[in-house]
Amino acid sequence: MERFINIDRVVAVQMTTPEDNPLVTDASRIMDVWFDGPAIRKQLFKKVSRTEQEQFAANLLKRGFVQSGNLLINPRAVLFAEMENHLLGGVITIGFGDNNRPVELKVKGQAFSDLAAKLAEG
Repeated sequence: MERFINIDRVVAVQMTTPEDNPLVTDASRIMDVWFDGPAIRKQLFKKVSRTEQEQFAANLLKRGFVQSGNLLINPRAVLFAEMENHLLGGVITIGFGDNNRPVELKVKGQAFSDLAAKLAEG
């Protein structure tokens, strides 16, 4: 299967691997991708190969995305962030959905610090 995902529109990605879900294999991994636009929209991609998933993640990291476990976030997409605890992490808002509700993601403490540092750089 051939697939094209416009990486310029991606604001966050959650990768599902066999370690996260025993029903997922190297040939049938899953990616939840949040795209920007007038509203943040999430798309589920099933049957993603391990190679495709790893290449996609590597490309996002090269573009400056911050990683929190299997979640990758574009710092430029963060509208609001609130640290709960340095050990537990915090919550970030990456935009608003079709229903005008905030789209929030939980990130680990180190990722929160990395996001804050990137945002402070400008």
